[in-house]
Amino acid sequence: MKQIFLRLTPLLFSLPWKGLLLTLLFLFPSLALFGEEFSRREGAPPSALLDSVPLPAPSDAPDRPASGIKKVKKPPAKEKSPQALEEEAALRKRARRAADRYALSSKTLFDHILARHGFKSTVPGKSRFVKGFDVRAGIDFVLKSPDARIRANTEGRPGFIFEATYHKKIGVSPEKKPLKTLRVVIDEAGRVITAFPVK
Repeated sequence: MKQIFLRLTPLLFSLPWKGLLLTLLFLFPSLALFGEEFSRREGAPPSALLDSVPLPAPSDAPDRPASGIKKVKKPPAKEKSPQALEEEAALRKRARRAADRYALSSKTLFDHILARHGFKSTVPGKSRFVKGFDVRAGIDFVLKSPDARIRANTEGRPGFIFEATYHKKIGVSPEKKPLKTLRVVIDEAGRVITAFPVK
C-alpha cells in the first residue's frame, strides 16, 4: 500500500486542488485501514485516523439547521388545566393591584437594598448594582411594566415577585458576571421588601 501511495504522489500533485482534495478523501480511509506503518509513524492507531474522516450527512436528517448549529429539542409544553389558568390569572390580578399602590420606604431602600446590593456594598455572596444605576427608578419601572414577569413569592411567603430584563448590564453577580434582570419582591399590601439584580 505504501508503494502504491508513493507512486501516486506525482499524479496527485499534478491534479487541480479540487481533484487533489477528492483523491485524498478517497485515499485517506484506505491508508488508515491498511497503512499500519503510516499510523505507527504518526503515533495513533488506525481506528483513530478513521475518526478524523468526515462522514456524509444522513439524508433523512429532519430540521437540521443549515449553519451547523445543533438544534436543541425542547420538551413538549405541559398544558395547564383551566383551574390552573384561573389561579394564575387571579395571582397576576392581585399582584398588579398591589403593585399599583406600591410603597418604597427610605429605610428599605437605604438600610436593606443599598446596604446589601449597592455599588459600594461589602456583604459577601450578594449581587450588586452597577455604579450609576437608579434603583428607585428601576423598582418603579419593574412594578409598572406591562412586560414584567410575575409569580408568587417563594417558600410559601406572602407576596409577589416581579422581574424585568434590561438591554444593558444593571449589576454583577458575586462571581463578577453581568446581570441584566431586576427582581423586585413586594408583599400583598404593596410594600417593597427587597430588590436586587439577577441573571
